[in-house]
Amino acid sequence: MKQCRAAGCDRPTSSIYSSYCQHHRSRLRRNGDPAQRGVTKAELKPYVRMVHERMAKNANNKTWDIMDQRWRALVQDAKARIAAYQAGTASVRQNIKAAEEIVRLAEGVPSRDVVVTVAAMFLMQALSPGTFRNDQAFDVQLVRRVRGLIAADAPTYRDPRTGKMRRTHQELTPKASIVMADWLRMTLGVLGMRLARLEEEERRAEADANVALSDALMDLK
Repeated sequence: MKQCRAAGCDRPTSSIYSSYCQHHRSRLRRNGDPAQRGVTKAELKPYVRMVHERMAKNANNKTWDIMDQRWRALVQDAKARIAAYQAGTASVRQNIKAAEEIVRLAEGVPSRDVVVTVAAMFLMQALSPGTFRNDQAFDVQLVRRVRGLIAADAPTYRDPRTGKMRRTHQELTPKASIVMADWLRMTLGVLGMRLARLEEEERRAEADANVALSDALMDLK
């Protein structure tokens, strides 16, 4: 067996065809990169708050309703894909899996919650880029956090290491996660990227104001 290619790991690969040991292969599948840790709901919370604050500041802006409409259009597209597949039209398996997950989300989660979560993830990517190892890791974490909105319906298990109760649900395949992430990015990502730019502009303006104040204070006699 070869040695796992993950940094600092000396375990043998899980098979002669694999580049990683079983542990890191599982992390690659679950997190998008062997060294990527899962983004928790608590870690995303500050960015969710930023989105809500921006919404409150622009309560009469049409953006929010338009984003809801874009999500609903994606849901209808997903339903159409599934219906065509069930009627016998050939389709790529991961596309159908992604479509089924989109529909499941729509049935269990308000559209606005999905919109806010996607925007918050793009804010996190822009403002804390070191959180994600690469684009694939971001895509997988984006899908995990959106799917986590309906985690309350998932069965629970007791973590033998910590003794805490945790929720679990069937993982999407990496290919299906990437497809779903692409759809979310094309449909809702524009909001997150715009909010990230606004946050960055405000932070730069605040920094410039602080520098100006500091310079003015130094000139006092």
